[in-house]
Amino acid sequence: MRSFQFKWAAILLIGVLAACTGSSEPIIGDGTQTPPAPSGTTGSIDPVDGYLTTDAPIGSSTVSDGVGVIRVADGTTATSMNLDVNGVRRRYVVMRPTVSSGNAPVLILLHPSLTAPESMANLTKVSEYVLTRGFWAVMPEAIGGSWQDDPSGLGDQDVPFISALIDKLVADGGVDASRFYAAGFSSGGFMAERLACDLSDKIAAFGVVSAALRSSLAAVCFPAKQRAKVYFLGTADLIVPYNGLLGQFDNGIRSAASTIDFWTAQQQCNGDVRTTPIPDTERDGTTAELQERTGCTAGTQLQLYTLTGGGHAWPGGESTIFGVTSQDIAATGLIWRFVNGYRR
Repeated sequence: MRSFQFKWAAILLIGVLAACTGSSEPIIGDGTQTPPAPSGTTGSIDPVDGYLTTDAPIGSSTVSDGVGVIRVADGTTATSMNLDVNGVRRRYVVMRPTVSSGNAPVLILLHPSLTAPESMANLTKVSEYVLTRGFWAVMPEAIGGSWQDDPSGLGDQDVPFISALIDKLVADGGVDASRFYAAGFSSGGFMAERLACDLSDKIAAFGVVSAALRSSLAAVCFPAKQRAKVYFLGTADLIVPYNGLLGQFDNGIRSAASTIDFWTAQQQCNGDVRTTPIPDTERDGTTAELQERTGCTAGTQLQLYTLTGGGHAWPGGESTIFGVTSQDIAATGLIWRFVNGYRR
């Protein structure tokens, strides 16, 4: 079984998910240009499977950030903070290298329904990437555990919250305003798509795991700028089926193919479809394949990782109770390599 230098002991049990009821400018694009934090330990991300290999073992501890329990690698810190937005107090967790250089990029990680920012950090195993790659991971918290990602639903507080959070982080200093990225899992993935439509002026690239495009969002999605996107979808996902849920509720959830076709049109991807199988190293009952849309004149890259046999899970992350968690790839590392090459 693939793992980091240390074993993650906790297994995240996710509750029933409510989620189902100008162009980006690449810097280099190889995911390696961010200097690691001056911690004495460095690491490289495999370009194929996204796993992190470090030059020395990294210790870890389970600590409280004042609200929840979170796993942190030695040399990183995690802090729970609050921000008042439109009269509502909102919470978020910042994980960063203990010694951090200025102008750090920021990866916003959006948790699934009925969980919390701490759970998202643990699920994605992001702490070692934060340490060795030098970025900040910021985990906002949804109101009542549910994101307001559906524009046809009740409430519209989360886009202003994320926007204000970005402004606050920039004002506080230590981060690069041009290098904010967002990724989410399940309902958090749906919320990341909402941000791709409504907050593309502040976020440079996106990662979406176990979520596809709502038809209700597609109908009103006119981004200020098209941005690069990478998706991870399992064919055995019973919560967000690979072939979609059109016409059942929430104005339908599109299939993987229809989701990518929507963005293909928006990002003007007029080239060939390039498909690359990923080595099946773990023999866990899943296989992975990368599909890339090429020739995109707006938004640059558009990718889809299909996890055949994969369930409603974060690939390479902690196991969930909704099907098989593929260990052939690590979504956290692949997302970082992908988004890291863009500025807004």
